[in-house]
Amino acid sequence: MKIFKTGIFFAFTVLLGILSSCENNYSPKPKGYFRIATPAKEYQSSSIPCAYSFEYNKQAKIVAKKNCWYDLKYPNLRATLQLTYKAVTESNLDTLLAEGHNLAYEHTVKADGIEEKLFLNEEDNVYGILFQLKGNAATSMQFFVTDSTEHFLRGVLYYYATPNADSLQPVNEFMLGEMQHLMESLKWQN
Repeated sequence: MKIFKTGIFFAFTVLLGILSSCENNYSPKPKGYFRIATPAKEYQSSSIPCAYSFEYNKQAKIVAKKNCWYDLKYPNLRATLQLTYKAVTESNLDTLLAEGHNLAYEHTVKADGIEEKLFLNEEDNVYGILFQLKGNAATSMQFFVTDSTEHFLRGVLYYYATPNADSLQPVNEFMLGEMQHLMESLKWQN
């Protein structure tokens, strides 16, 4: 009787081993991201009633906020470029420049690094800095431009998605080109 119970137990264990070993070997698969289609690079001139004008992508939409503050929305990318304009006076230029730097560097808590690119357009009197924030910061790019006597414009890029530098890389590359084009086409209206 004891041999019979041991035989049943052994047969059951062998059968269970055979059934469980017939499954496919599981191996983890790398995380993939959906392909994001970026808009064509076709530009139009802004027609805003402010002290500045620029060219922007035809797929983007300008939304007025207040006193020459605008949101440049890219609905297909779930991205918004916030533009804030301030008039320069003798007493506020240093404050505006310091604020532009400080607001970019507030993101160092989440950013892996910040790359600054100087921007000079002497022909149109436009000077500034483009900040590229690396890593999973709330904003991946910011800039400010000024003529140092009358005008100051700051731009900040936000996504309506959880920041993930890997999945946003193609969009970040596209938006870098968009921001550079905006800065290069910017003209002050006196």
